[in-house]
Amino acid sequence: MILFAGDCHGDFIPVIEEAGEATAVVLLGDQEPLNDLAAELGPGVAPKTWWIYGNHDSDYLDYMTHHESMAERNLHCQVVEIGGLRVAGLGGVFRAKKFEIDQTTRLAEVDLDCPQDYREAWIKLRRGGRAYPADFTSIFPDDLKSLLALTGHVDVLVTHEAPESHPLGFPLLGDIARAMGVRMLIHGHHHERYSATLDGDIRVEGIGMARTAEGFFWLGQGLGDRS
Repeated sequence: MILFAGDCHGDFIPVIEEAGEATAVVLLGDQEPLNDLAAELGPGVAPKTWWIYGNHDSDYLDYMTHHESMAERNLHCQVVEIGGLRVAGLGGVFRAKKFEIDQTTRLAEVDLDCPQDYREAWIKLRRGGRAYPADFTSIFPDDLKSLLALTGHVDVLVTHEAPESHPLGFPLLGDIARAMGVRMLIHGHHHERYSATLDGDIRVEGIGMARTAEGFFWLGQGLGDRS
């Protein structure tokens, strides 16, 4: 069984306590580790954990530095087989100053092939070409293009942002999920536990904060779950 854990916000004890039966753990962003993430999770949980960034993971540079020991476990724009399911991730959030979309934007309206809008180009245009932490917790067009390259090879997409199933979600994410052919999308960010179905028969699970009873979702092989 895979355990999906919502926003930890620096408190990893509930995840450690819940993860005993899990064959794998996926953290949905806003970890905000005050110390090295592998040390925070401990030797019993860290080796079976995957993660994506949330928007608050760049609030302090230390948060990002503390993820470095588990950098190879970042699911962002890659697909891995976990517990018999192919899982891919999209970390970060949409920030209007970096990627001009809103809650009405659809995939057909976005130019994913414009290099000037890519993360690397954005950083180079800034005075001194200096990267800021928030550059790496923001979604850029090249991230979506990388996800779409995984089309046909993903069962479950994990994101920090929500698709249109949430009042503050983005139809663009639903469009991406449909284009990829995923069967399920699991997200954090809004600290709300709910279930929904998108057009295209894509199941959505929104996960609450990890320190609450609504902060976890269990998923078995074949997409069977134990909430």
